[in-house]
Amino acid sequence: MKKENQPPKGQKIPHLEFNDDLVEKEIWLTTEGAMAHLKVSRSTMYRWRKKQHIPSTKIGNIPMYPKCLLNTFLINRSIGNVKE
Repeated sequence: MKKENQPPKGQKIPHLEFNDDLVEKEIWLTTEGAMAHLKVSRSTMYRWRKKQHIPSTKIGNIPMYPKCLLNTFLINRSIGNVKE
């Protein structure tokens, strides 16, 4: 199966940057917590996760979302909506 929307290996994802300080303080949200935080439906969370629009990882069988990176995602979407 062909994987889509993935950057080539070694290439940085422009809207996500690793920050050592955030790792210690990171809050991880379940799907329900992320849905409430972003005020979106479960199907929207699933679609964004499958298209790799939002950062997530699975711990066991449970998708988990770093709250700080979800906020970064929202900010970048908001900035993208501003006309120049």
